[in-house]
Amino acid sequence: MSIPKISNPAVRKETRFLFLGSAILFLINNFFGFDNALTVGEIPRWQVLIHLHAGSIGWITLSAIGLAIWLFTGDRKADDAYARGVRNLARAGVFVFGGYIITFGLAFSRAEGPLVTLLPIFGTASALTIWWAAIFSLSQLRRQSPVTTPHILITGALLVAAVGGTMGVLLGLERALGPFLPPMQDRVGFHAGMMDTYLFLVAAAVVETFIVKGTATRWSWPGLLQGATWTLAAVLVPIGFLFNLLDQLLPIFGILLLLAMLVFLIRMGWRALVNGPRGEGPLPWTFFGTLWLVVYLAFFLYAVMGTGGDFALLPSWFFAVFAHAGFVGMMTNLILAVFSARTQESRHVLSWGEPTSLWLINLGLLVFFALKITADIRLGAIVMGIGVVLGVLTMILRLRAVDVAKT
Repeated sequence: MSIPKISNPAVRKETRFLFLGSAILFLINNFFGFDNALTVGEIPRWQVLIHLHAGSIGWITLSAIGLAIWLFTGDRKADDAYARGVRNLARAGVFVFGGYIITFGLAFSRAEGPLVTLLPIFGTASALTIWWAAIFSLSQLRRQSPVTTPHILITGALLVAAVGGTMGVLLGLERALGPFLPPMQDRVGFHAGMMDTYLFLVAAAVVETFIVKGTATRWSWPGLLQGATWTLAAVLVPIGFLFNLLDQLLPIFGILLLLAMLVFLIRMGWRALVNGPRGEGPLPWTFFGTLWLVVYLAFFLYAVMGTGGDFALLPSWFFAVFAHAGFVGMMTNLILAVFSARTQESRHVLSWGEPTSLWLINLGLLVFFALKITADIRLGAIVMGIGVVLGVLTMILRLRAVDVAKT
């Protein structure tokens, strides 16, 4: 791996806190995932939203912020002011994101009342926290030597997440204040399309961090092209919705996604795939994360280009399969790779849990997809869910066992 241990004990402690927070918040997602699988008939919207955002914000975005701090700190000599800034960002992220997840359930399970106003309040605080993390990453680029491609990718990811999160806050404000955004065919896609795209940037940063061996090398032009292309693709989403240019921009969006993917596969992705699921530590997780990244992109391109932009033509199973390919197959595998690397000193804790979780998650995804596509049954998610819970609990126990003064 090209990622060094964090030499500053205070900053190292805060990344531990962030990863613990993201894992605990992800357990909310896991609970509602089981609830969704066992719910007969249509799943209530509030239940879907709290499940979705516990994964996208609590698990993925909070972990991405933790990874950014880890990448930018490393073995640098960080002063007390830097450590305090990291501490403030970490504590704000866990508290605010946790509140935001809960308020989704409270707001959308009720049509009116004071609890509805909590959603835009925590939403605004969450967007500001992501902007804080993005500005932190941008400011650290000037202090980093060398600046690597993962530094650029994680910074681009947080910038895209900040813009996409702001779009989501605007939708939350509409719920409290009434409609004020321009008329759009798909108000959810205005926000979700950008956030779905930002996952590629986080995923690529994780893969490259663990695939590159030895000393980190300076960013390359192909790496910059990869990151810039995915970032540009993400920016096209709100432009298309706001200015009624979706039909014209969707083909360009799809081409950019594919172009960046090809650059990624040629540069780094093939190495993760060739490695296969063998070995221990982050590499097996990286293999499966990369494999599902390709699958996720294929679904993305089918939705964007295979339907001509008419998402009503997509089969009923599509969005459940698409979301789980990205959020579980791609991102959960790769975030667990980050956790595995962060907890190598305590890997003796529940040593069987990590490999068992790896296979339960990825075989469980296949079971879930098969049953959902062929019979529209959600029960296949239980196998996948057991694997996720086992993996998360394993990493929580290992994080708790890590000696902060030494790791």
